[in-house]
Amino acid sequence: MAEVGDIENGFIFFDECLRLDPRFSKARYNRGNMRFAFGDASGALEDCDKAISQTKASDEICMMRMARAGMLLSLGQLSAGWDEYEVRLDPNFSDCTLYSVGDTIQWKPKTSLTGKSLLVICEQGLGDEILHGTILPDIIEKLGPDGKLTLVVENRLVTLFQRSFPTAVVGFHRTYKIQGRDIRVIPFLNDDFSNFDLWSPIASLMREFRRTPEDFPDKIGFLKPDPDRVAFWRAWLNGLSDRPKVGLLWKSAIISSGRHRFFSPFDRWEPIIKTEGITLVNLQYGDCNEELIRAREDFCVEIVQPPGIDLKQDLDDVTALCAAMDLVIGFSNATFNMASAVGVKSWLILPPSAWTGLGTDHYPWYPQVRVFKPEKFNDWDPVMAEIAGELATFAQENAGGSPENFL
Repeated sequence: MAEVGDIENGFIFFDECLRLDPRFSKARYNRGNMRFAFGDASGALEDCDKAISQTKASDEICMMRMARAGMLLSLGQLSAGWDEYEVRLDPNFSDCTLYSVGDTIQWKPKTSLTGKSLLVICEQGLGDEILHGTILPDIIEKLGPDGKLTLVVENRLVTLFQRSFPTAVVGFHRTYKIQGRDIRVIPFLNDDFSNFDLWSPIASLMREFRRTPEDFPDKIGFLKPDPDRVAFWRAWLNGLSDRPKVGLLWKSAIISSGRHRFFSPFDRWEPIIKTEGITLVNLQYGDCNEELIRAREDFCVEIVQPPGIDLKQDLDDVTALCAAMDLVIGFSNATFNMASAVGVKSWLILPPSAWTGLGTDHYPWYPQVRVFKPEKFNDWDPVMAEIAGELATFAQENAGGSPENFL
């Protein structure tokens, strides 16, 4: 029931499990996850803590602590949340990624970075690499003029990050499954780590530099798109119409393990798509032909497909395309993070339980992002209507031209 999004019935079964066996820790943990999905992070944390106290298997404890980290972050308890998130590196955790870095010392909080040669390896999914990348300007500042940053990112991001951080050395990682474990290697270093003083997975740096929401800077845009490609896409967009150009994103490429619960069905986008006075542009990667046909035939609106670009693979060009937009609307996926990271005006639909809100009413990662949040889990219609109303106002205020909308 929980996996298909029927949370109400899921609660009934989990409650009955716990009535029959109050020490059934997995049922309590899963009930906590359902509470979290509903936006009840405090209740979720209570269930999770008790489940951990009733569990002996080390891998299960690690799994529960990973969930607990998200709950703490969602409550705005960043210091405790980031510390708990380190459990992802525990070898007892079956989902732990192991990093091939030789004998290089791992950075720990309060370790000085001044003048050091630091190896930073990005982790998790593509969107997370960009999201966590918001900390890189701080790190470069801490390293100082005598320090050196070597940054390891997903291969499709190398050009973008190298342009954005010209003083750094940027290369790519590869991850292999070896004896059931994910091993992340760095091919361009050829197993030579002798020049590094320290290394760190990128999210671990949050433990020192993002311990409160106030630690997030107000600077808009930290990634630099290719200016020639931005000019190309802006010219193409201007040729479509003189109305504001709005990019749409409505799903993630990863929808396993019930993740689809956190993205609205495409039908719910109808009031937004039907907003007059705008030109809609598809930024959604992956197979979305069915939705584009649905918009054309059922909503009588053409969502324009950008020509000659692979929205999943050509990420440097996708970033330039985003930078040429007047507005991007969507859920948090890789492309939404790219648009936000270059400073484009962006409206984010954030589920009630999203930990990335960090217990605030805004989005600390990207100061220009405006958050729209449904009041209830899986209740999309009110928030879609709200966005449609705001979009109609935006269309009226920006009629007749496309401003240069990124920094």
